[in-house]
Amino acid sequence: MRKNVWIAPIVLLLALLLNSCGTQQKATAPVATPVVRDTVVAVEPLKDVISIAEALDMYQNPSKVDAITKKYGYKLKTNYEVYRLDKFTKMYYKNCALAKLLTADKYEDYPKPMRKGVSSYVAFKDGAIIIAVFNQPAYDNLVAQVKAAGFTLDMPGSEDIYTNGSRTIACYRDGKSVRIQ
Repeated sequence: MRKNVWIAPIVLLLALLLNSCGTQQKATAPVATPVVRDTVVAVEPLKDVISIAEALDMYQNPSKVDAITKKYGYKLKTNYEVYRLDKFTKMYYKNCALAKLLTADKYEDYPKPMRKGVSSYVAFKDGAIIIAVFNQPAYDNLVAQVKAAGFTLDMPGSEDIYTNGSRTIACYRDGKSVRIQ
């Protein structure tokens, strides 16, 4: 008789346990997210910084590099290497001071901005042209030029990737730079 007394509560406990394991789930209709398109606005390039159109032209025709950079007053430093980070075959800089020279050919950091004028540099590295500026309005102007040139946002992130089908441009918000490939 004692065995039967223990069996009834155990069966009752198992029945409650098995009954409570399942959860009721309700199906909901998926919510459609609206597609956000960047608005393309005609923008006038800054007169102190190389424009995206000219950078694309330099990328297509390397023979025009010297003429375009000279037009803006950029100075040239060849084989600019940031110690253990980057190496650029050509570094054109304007209103910038080169970083401290650590060894015979390696620098401590990227060029630093100066107080007067819009500071920028144009660097050439592994088949890419990098345009970097040091203030937010100048960077916003470069991004607006990318959009106005017909490039559409392909991959958003900390580095937004824009494409036009044949060429890609990466806009790195934190570094205020634009890389054309």
